[in-house]
Amino acid sequence: MFTALEIRNQLAAALDAEHSDHYRDQEDYIPAINGAIRWMVSVVNMALGQNKIGEEFFREISYTGVFRTDNNSRISLSVFPSEVWSILAIYPKCDTQVRKDRPFPIFPDDTISYFVPNRIYVTSVHDCKRLSVEEWSRNKVNPFEAGYDGPAICGDLIQYAYLSPLNHWNTNTGAHSSEIEIRPRLINEMAAVVWAKKPTEISTINDNIEFPDSVKQLLFNKALNYIAYKQGDGTTAYTVSNNDIQLLLGVLQ
Repeated sequence: MFTALEIRNQLAAALDAEHSDHYRDQEDYIPAINGAIRWMVSVVNMALGQNKIGEEFFREISYTGVFRTDNNSRISLSVFPSEVWSILAIYPKCDTQVRKDRPFPIFPDDTISYFVPNRIYVTSVHDCKRLSVEEWSRNKVNPFEAGYDGPAICGDLIQYAYLSPLNHWNTNTGAHSSEIEIRPRLINEMAAVVWAKKPTEISTINDNIEFPDSVKQLLFNKALNYIAYKQGDGTTAYTVSNNDIQLLLGVLQ
């Protein structure tokens, strides 16, 4: 993780503007840096979709939390303590430790999921395999596959699976928006989730940029590009190409 001020100073030096007010924080540097952050998020999303990037990229913005599922064995992204960028792992039937500095939560409604702030994930003998929508349907009746949830289930051979977030209730907000589903079903039970927080755009030049140090130069280059071509206001559309992915992978090696 690094600061926006570091990037701003590097930009000012590249633009020969260390002692000039031609480029300003609010009008030039901050919009350019935010444009570069949005570009980086798009590149990472595309690389994730092609399975070209590993979880080590998210190490500085990865968090683990304990959640209580709803009556459909689902967890809504709306209950996470930070905006979710990517789900990295799910551990059902987990062992937890009580945090004495947090109040004991109340779960008044079994039809919705909850974040459990007074619990810390310790360990689990189970994990969840991520399934596609097609696999999710097929595996339900196949006792040899992860996510099987039929009568032949054996306690020692259970293989859990999860389905990536979907809007089952056709809503983009509220307690049932973008829900992860776990199978075999966990009804109102605890599960630990490891997720990557979506990087927050900066509002001041002293804010942190939530990316690993390894991509600092790449982010600088993109921000400089936005300023050089007067695209720092974020109004000019940009596209992500395979060349961008190769640039990212190159700096991560």
